[in-house]
Amino acid sequence: MNLKSFKKKFKDEKEGTDSNGRSYYLNTLLGSGNLKISEDDLIKYDENIQEYVRKINEKRGNIKLKYFQYLAVLFTEIFLDNITNRKTEFIHKLNEFLEEYKQKEKIEIEPFIEEDFKKLAYWMATGSGKTLIMHMNYLQFLKYKPFEPDNILLITPNLSLSYQHFQELEKSGIPAKLYSENKTTGSEGDYEILIIEITKLAEEKKGSGLSLTIDTFEGKNLIFVDEGHKGQKSEEKSWIKKRKELTKNGFAFEYSATFGQILDSDKEILKDYAKAIIFDYSYKYFYNDGYGKDFQVLNVKKNEMKDEEFQEAVLVANLLDFYQQMFLYKTKPDLVREYNIEKPLWVFVGTTVAGKNVHVQSDILQIIKFLSKAFDERWLKSKIEKILTGGYKKENGEDIFKNKFDLIRNNLDLEDLYKSVFHGKGAFRIYEIKDADGELGLRVGDNNYFGVVNVGDLSEFKKLLAKEGFIVEQDAISSSLFDNIKKPDSTINTLIGAKKFIEGWDTWRVSSMGLLHIGSGKGPQIIQLFGRGVRLKGKDISLKRSNRPEIKHLETLNIYGIKADYIDKFLSVIAKEDVDYDPEEIKIPVKTLDKEKWQNLPYLSKNDSKIFEEDIPLKLTKDDKIHYKLDLLPKITIYDGTKKDQATLQVKEKTIYDIIDSIELLNWGKIFVDIINYKTLKGYWNLYFDIEDLKDVLHNCKIREKPEFFNIQNIKKLEDITILLIKGYIDKFYKNRKGKYETENMHYKKAGEQLKLFLNQKVEYYTVKVSKKEHNLIENIKSLAENMDKLLKDDLDVLPRITIENSVFIPILLESEKIKISPPGLNESEKKFVEGLEKYLKGNSKSLSQYGIVLLRNESRSGLGFQLDWSEFYPDFIMWIKDKNTDKTHIVFIDPKGLLHTQKLKDEKVQFKEYLKEIEKNLNNGVNLNSFILSITKYEDLIKGEVPPTPKEEFEKANILFLNDDWAEKLFKKILGAR
Repeated sequence: MNLKSFKKKFKDEKEGTDSNGRSYYLNTLLGSGNLKISEDDLIKYDENIQEYVRKINEKRGNIKLKYFQYLAVLFTEIFLDNITNRKTEFIHKLNEFLEEYKQKEKIEIEPFIEEDFKKLAYWMATGSGKTLIMHMNYLQFLKYKPFEPDNILLITPNLSLSYQHFQELEKSGIPAKLYSENKTTGSEGDYEILIIEITKLAEEKKGSGLSLTIDTFEGKNLIFVDEGHKGQKSEEKSWIKKRKELTKNGFAFEYSATFGQILDSDKEILKDYAKAIIFDYSYKYFYNDGYGKDFQVLNVKKNEMKDEEFQEAVLVANLLDFYQQMFLYKTKPDLVREYNIEKPLWVFVGTTVAGKNVHVQSDILQIIKFLSKAFDERWLKSKIEKILTGGYKKENGEDIFKNKFDLIRNNLDLEDLYKSVFHGKGAFRIYEIKDADGELGLRVGDNNYFGVVNVGDLSEFKKLLAKEGFIVEQDAISSSLFDNIKKPDSTINTLIGAKKFIEGWDTWRVSSMGLLHIGSGKGPQIIQLFGRGVRLKGKDISLKRSNRPEIKHLETLNIYGIKADYIDKFLSVIAKEDVDYDPEEIKIPVKTLDKEKWQNLPYLSKNDSKIFEEDIPLKLTKDDKIHYKLDLLPKITIYDGTKKDQATLQVKEKTIYDIIDSIELLNWGKIFVDIINYKTLKGYWNLYFDIEDLKDVLHNCKIREKPEFFNIQNIKKLEDITILLIKGYIDKFYKNRKGKYETENMHYKKAGEQLKLFLNQKVEYYTVKVSKKEHNLIENIKSLAENMDKLLKDDLDVLPRITIENSVFIPILLESEKIKISPPGLNESEKKFVEGLEKYLKGNSKSLSQYGIVLLRNESRSGLGFQLDWSEFYPDFIMWIKDKNTDKTHIVFIDPKGLLHTQKLKDEKVQFKEYLKEIEKNLNNGVNLNSFILSITKYEDLIKGEVPPTPKEEFEKANILFLNDDWAEKLFKKILGAR
């Protein structure tokens, strides 16, 4: 299996563990075949990983590893196991692989030696969870313990990042000490991590101060390094020298989003990391997997506008883009809440300290002058009109802003813009915030502050402001505006000049970015800056874009440069990340089925006027049908040749009440606050409870562990377990109640009302994005888009697609490596279903002549979805079968998929058919509802290892049919009976 298909298998896999305590990722691995690592070892590694996750979750809650995080930790397991237990054999195997690789790639890399095993590096995008990986690595090292560390250091580039790491280690229950402030996390245990900035490490002591010499840390050191790269060769070499000295007899874990910016700048540095990077999940992978915000860069060539005109137009356009996001944030509160979108923030930031750097000070001054000028309503209105009416042209005559401002272009409310962005109109005022270092507050009249300027040398900048006629007033009452930006009630909409933003500032708000001065050799800092901007929480903290068109602008980072060459520098750096920031976008039309055949069919729909979070105040109660089990001891699988038997250690299940003498010994104030925070994080806005309710639901929560565990006397640990139990119960309780509410409030609409888009004969439905390097492919796709006859012919080459005459629209596009498709194209199992259905319908046209059959590809997230116990379910297809003689209608939900790594008959998507029968019963209007899982996994593969094997009839009884079988005949027979 190549890396691409390996990754594809993983990225669609479910997070978490199955009923046997195994991760779903392990099941995927075990089913992959051709493994070079024994199944026993993989199972052992997975058990270790679950152990680390449980350890971290004792305080954090319900952390589940994303597929790329799991792989990073798994690769580390393999490495540490081998260097600890079979180092010589490991070197031999690596060099065998290296020889093959060198011949294939025609490159020269020196063979592995033992010295190469002193460092592992992780190339991971900002926002991909480097911190979590670091905590797992700490636990991994202590489990394998290649040596007993004399010192454990975490080295950061600056104090703000040190403090952030200190807080995160505290959350994970890992003992740590912050060197600069002499703070400790208070977590129990040895192996304390000392967090120190790289600037505090010196080769030799010079004068007084906080610096420590390298030789302070004698012996064998375990080192963790976060973003140890600044981009300057001298700094890189200085750090490498220090790190080598620190790890002379020890080991280093390094983490960076910016390896791509430094590896091609120096052959020595490249050589140093070529054999150290164990996992690459750089930004291109992060972005292409759907994580983080999308981004748009306004790239105007220098000769298309004069400098002053360019600056004014760009700043007004940036303001409009930001207002459009604020407008959407206000008008879509339900989607904002559902997808965890934070209030937009407009930032202006560069890579150079704003202190005495004349370029940065000049840029910040330009922003201040623009904001002041923006309160001249006539001036702003004229600029906006010129932008919105196509007054700014490219060299080819095309409107520079033609693809911008779709929500406000025809109905801009200038009064609302002033109110939303600046909190109103009036005199522009600047205040020095006396209680904050280097901060200026911006406000209009006596309204709340809307902006904050953060500069290093405030006295110098105040002189610049005075020269331009600005008066700086004094505010001795307000606290730091910058520190308040992350608070929910912050009034700050604009942040200007804060270099802190690059260096570890932890916020999800950034939505529009104006680039200030970018220094030379600042590639790593540009990537960090960009990475902070594209961070996105996503639904259920998935970190993913929703791809919902209604909130696309809120999931997009807009990037402008106040000078054209700033954008050029920025794009040259982003290009090294191999991300296509400006792909060719082509609309692909589809032909729709005659609407008379489908527009009056019943379409199952949620009642949009019924919103669970708003309509139902939900009190947390003990429900005897809802139980939560915290499984702290996964089952162990014993392998003997090809025979697999499951053996379970002796375990017990007990409630907290069975373990502790009195529940009152726990700190219920702390527990209550933790649960309130969790409720807010999960968006359970309508859920309410008191401490007594929390105590009550614990009766329905059990811990599964070895008998000796229940002798625990550690009250703090029992509190942490209690919090996990309550969180688990709340999740099940809330989803159960929400699911019931939505089920009870479903109704039928006419399909034509729900699918208005397809009432026209031809619709621009798909958007495909292709790299501009693919000139021939772009021309061929454009040619197809203009020729419907050609487009309606099946093709697997230029634009892979398939047609079936019963579909609401054709063609249906297929997945493609070179083309990004929205909505997504069909995968292999979905393609096989459509091909099999078309073949069956054609072969049985006579016997099916009395039925009208219509197929719809259901969109994930924006189509028809159902809230199941653990997740939302969007079946891939909806098929209507209507008897022309009796008008009896069947709606069939069909989901083609692999079943190898699911709970099979117990999977909630399999149980979904029972859920549908409840809806059918509630609606009681003669429409028959049914669902089928079509398994691309063969029956023989599905039952491997089962003793006794589940009969095929049991799967078919549960509406699981197999795509390599006569599935279509069985499906129609189940629905229509023998014909």
